[in-house]
Amino acid sequence: MMKLQAVSNRKLYLQIADQIRDQITAGAAAPGKQLPSERDLAASLGVSRPTLREALIALEVAGLVEVRVGVGAFVRGPQSPGDGLPEQSHSPVEIMAVRRMLEPEAAALAAQSIAPEGLARLAEVLGHMQADADQDRWSSEWDRTLHLAIAEGAGNSMLREILDILWNSRSEEVDKRFHDHLATISEVRQQIMEDHRAIVAAIVQRDGEAARAAMAAHLDYVSAAMLNTWE
Repeated sequence: MMKLQAVSNRKLYLQIADQIRDQITAGAAAPGKQLPSERDLAASLGVSRPTLREALIALEVAGLVEVRVGVGAFVRGPQSPGDGLPEQSHSPVEIMAVRRMLEPEAAALAAQSIAPEGLARLAEVLGHMQADADQDRWSSEWDRTLHLAIAEGAGNSMLREILDILWNSRSEEVDKRFHDHLATISEVRQQIMEDHRAIVAAIVQRDGEAARAAMAAHLDYVSAAMLNTWE
């Protein structure tokens, strides 16, 4: 009789998080101890740094580690082997990859199709975001509202529904924690605000090519920040 093993369809970053959790609960890393660097952990596990970073965020959501931006990840404790990982969260890196495929085209369509009331809504939301920026604050809800207002302005209900699903995924535990860490970095907040102003300006000018380019540049920046602005 053939002896076969079931193929696991668990997300890779959760499988990696399992391995690190097992080491922590076995006592390989004591409470308060800093874990090895992302680069070293990724090399030891044979995975990319983005996947390793997602695993660390999953461990943080589970209460097993504390991630300190610019410093590293530290073991929290004492912990129980039963501490659960966020099994239902999508991969933040995969969510961003799909957004980069779709949102530049949504911005280009919005520049062509958005109604006057849609432009007024974009101006209103941008004003709220600027008021927060002036107070050195960041609201993920206004961020979501702006992007979905652009999707609404594109005039394609299916595209709007798909982007709504993506942004709902942004509110899941791992993705939310990922972006919460980014929002603690002042230079990232400032650049994102500048990007949003450029996107809205292109849409107001009815310049589809400029809107597409501005949205693509924005998402490229955030994607790079997710992967680079950390240690």
